[in-house]
Amino acid sequence: MPTPAPPPHAAYDRYMGRQRRWGVWWRRFGQIVFYVVAGVLTVAIAALLVASLIDLGQPRVWGTFTQMGCEDRPRAGCRPFGTWISDDGAIIEQHVYLNGWTDSTGRTRAGFQPTALLGDNVVNVPVLTGGMPVLLSIMLVWWTAVVLRRAASWGDIVLPRSRWLGGRGGPARRQGALGIRGSFRRQHRRALERGMIKDE
Repeated sequence: MPTPAPPPHAAYDRYMGRQRRWGVWWRRFGQIVFYVVAGVLTVAIAALLVASLIDLGQPRVWGTFTQMGCEDRPRAGCRPFGTWISDDGAIIEQHVYLNGWTDSTGRTRAGFQPTALLGDNVVNVPVLTGGMPVLLSIMLVWWTAVVLRRAASWGDIVLPRSRWLGGRGGPARRQGALGIRGSFRRQHRRALERGMIKDE
């Protein structure tokens, strides 16, 4: 007796099953790539933070920065560059960048760190001195939160209930039979307001 032919939709179901499996595989591959890039970026930010903390202890020489021009930034604005001369005139740096701003004459007081690990061609105005560790710390915390939220949304980790982290774990609030969350007193008050029950 000949074997009956499979129903017409069986081939379509097999095809859709393969498509779903491929979709799951590609999504997971993209997630793994994200984790690798996120790990490398996190290590890079942490290394810059450590280097900036080390630079805080490096000697700083004060002098005067004179702007010679402004280099266009990729997005908007420009970055001042010019010549920096120490107060005693012993150190002269040509074509250094300024973190900060100048006055109407194009000059400002700025500090230079000859032995700095980061920014050996950068001078900083007094108000921004030591600002790099703060900026990198904020960036590291923000990026870590982004990675944790993404991992939690993919179900790879469980975060505590927090608006900032976006976690969904932790004990859920009680929900009454009327579909109102909170304590029994709150449920009773809301039910009265909605007219679901009558106050006796």
